[in-house]
Amino acid sequence: MGKPDKTTIFNDILATLEKVSEDWEYSGEITPDTFLLEDLGLESIDVVVLGEFLEEHYQQSFPFTEYFTELAQQEILDLRISDLVDFIDKHFSPQNEVV
Repeated sequence: MGKPDKTTIFNDILATLEKVSEDWEYSGEITPDTFLLEDLGLESIDVVVLGEFLEEHYQQSFPFTEYFTELAQQEILDLRISDLVDFIDKHFSPQNEVV
């Protein structure tokens, strides 16, 4: 799989959110500035599951644990979709594909 552009990553995240949030009640527009916890009402465990689904989708391991730990150390309690897009874009590498 070649490296996807940020628009593709954003669309993949939206599709994955729909899978993760079967009982989702959010009906507003989702933009890159939408927050996962505050706006979408996801719980932290949902964000972890979202990360696992994205790794499965991309057949790639991402350093989510380190990323979430770093955010917590900086007292950042929520994540915008654009932050997640940037993270995946930064860490996407065909050499990291899961076999």
